[in-house]
Amino acid sequence: MESQKKKIKLYIFIIVLIGCFVVFLIFTFKPYSYNRKYQVNKYEIEEIYNKETGYYTFLIQDDKTIYSFLINHKYTKKRELINNVLEYKGEDEKCLLPEGKNFHFYPLCKNDEGVYTYNLSNLKIDNYKYNKIANLDKSYEKIELNYLNDKSYLVFNYRGFYSINPKENKNINLFNNDIYTLNLIYQSKEYVIVPDYNETHYFSKIYLINVKNGSYEEIKLETPISFDSVFLGEYKNKVYLLDKKEEKEYQINLRTKKIEETDYLILENNKLVKKSFKDIVVNNLNFLPISYPEYKLQNNILYQVIEDNLVKISNLEVSKIIKVEDDTIYYLAKDSLMMYNNKVGEIKLLSSFEWNFNNDNIIYIF
Repeated sequence: MESQKKKIKLYIFIIVLIGCFVVFLIFTFKPYSYNRKYQVNKYEIEEIYNKETGYYTFLIQDDKTIYSFLINHKYTKKRELINNVLEYKGEDEKCLLPEGKNFHFYPLCKNDEGVYTYNLSNLKIDNYKYNKIANLDKSYEKIELNYLNDKSYLVFNYRGFYSINPKENKNINLFNNDIYTLNLIYQSKEYVIVPDYNETHYFSKIYLINVKNGSYEEIKLETPISFDSVFLGEYKNKVYLLDKKEEKEYQINLRTKKIEETDYLILENNKLVKKSFKDIVVNNLNFLPISYPEYKLQNNILYQVIEDNLVKISNLEVSKIIKVEDDTIYYLAKDSLMMYNNKVGEIKLLSSFEWNFNNDNIIYIF
């Protein structure tokens, strides 16, 4: 009996010990947002981690200039992650390349006009090279295909869309007449949702286009919906749409392919809450995804915004930001769809003469 009690106490002790160890691991490796300042060589560095975005920000001050680096990296409990800063100088510009264990930094450069990415520099940095990209040198329906980045593209062509991906290209014909403006359209995680623009004022069916394979489905509506509508966002495979003219809200179930009327639902703190129609319209409420990292167009010049600091991305005249996905941004510059990230620099993906004249709601990338 006594030995059995000792065994029970031993088991309890082991369980408590294991529990304490698990708690220790959780608190040791759990991500925490933090801000730390330190110095490397002559440079003042501010290191910031944001657990909500998963990005590290490094602000390196050189005289009165701040070089702002943004890196998506798995959280580490280590701090002061930059241990060296390499400096490269030219006649009228200077580049900095931080170094740190397990962190792959990229160079940033500056001249009298400001800070910009290495692809815009005249300096050659042997310690950093962009990945080489092979040009496809192909075309489809007067669209030049230069590089697809393993992505699928849906390109509006007035009667429907061209589906372009690494496996095959196809024409998705939806409309009887040329449609020049798609004011009501939505890109979900898997589909592009398009009302039937063969109709006017009201539509009685929608198309769900699967951009991965170029297929599409029709969903007929029991009650026609006004084109004076807005998409509010997506939650748990359901897309929400507000008919402002008829003062109704609908949810489009992307799994069951059914549409049902709802009670003015808006996503707040990851929960659907009921609002009034007036509240949604007057305050322009929605739960559309917010792109991060942050970019902005200023006088048709593309910048990345990092802690209120601007980093110039391109020398091209940029007309529209198409999509931001992780460390890659897609944008239109005159007749070309471009992309930029720190691994390949600035690359032309697709180009079409038509995009010089019309670039609203024409390209969707998956």
